[in-house]
Amino acid sequence: MNAVWIESLVLATGGIVSVGSITIVILLLISAGGWRKGVAYALGYTGGYTLIGLAAVFVGAEAPKAETGGGGASAILSLAVGALLLWIALRNARKAPATSEGPSRIFTMVDDATPGKALGLGALVTVVNFKNLAIFLSAVSVPVTSDLSLSAQVGIVLLDVLVFCSSVILPIVVYLSFPNRARAWLMRFKDALHANRRPIGIRLPALFGLLFLLRGIGGWL
Repeated sequence: MNAVWIESLVLATGGIVSVGSITIVILLLISAGGWRKGVAYALGYTGGYTLIGLAAVFVGAEAPKAETGGGGASAILSLAVGALLLWIALRNARKAPATSEGPSRIFTMVDDATPGKALGLGALVTVVNFKNLAIFLSAVSVPVTSDLSLSAQVGIVLLDVLVFCSSVILPIVVYLSFPNRARAWLMRFKDALHANRRPIGIRLPALFGLLFLLRGIGGWL
């Protein structure tokens, strides 16, 4: 059981690859009335992945499991996610560096967002961001294809959601814990993300791509 928990949570750390969602929640927090919009976005984001994870658990509980089929399916998913992440890293490496210094569309879009729109956006991202969805489902597949009880699988999936969404949750915790200083901290962090977006977009997908490939290959050995 411990091995299942550890493996699933390690794969769930792939959520930090979602630089876009980190940027969105920071921009929401530092905008006018931002903490409400930031919290709404995080609720939509974590709520969406929670529903997806629990759906996978209950669908998996009803599906017949072959003696080795579950592990094979999980390995195939990990191989697919690893290949996808490595392709993203290669694509980002071959892409010409951005020359425009002006704000991207996302930097201006959040100013007009309301808490309701931020909630909907957070939920929408969970299903339209196929890279993140594939990473999350790969982490969830570990308990779902195991022999653990349904309650244990649910517990692991809920922890997966917490770990996977930590990149969105932590900026809000910082903002609410240190309201007088958080804005300056988050602004610096946002600027650092923007300045290093190219190496981040190459190295993080490459690192997690190798992790998922190794996990998928290990599933066949």
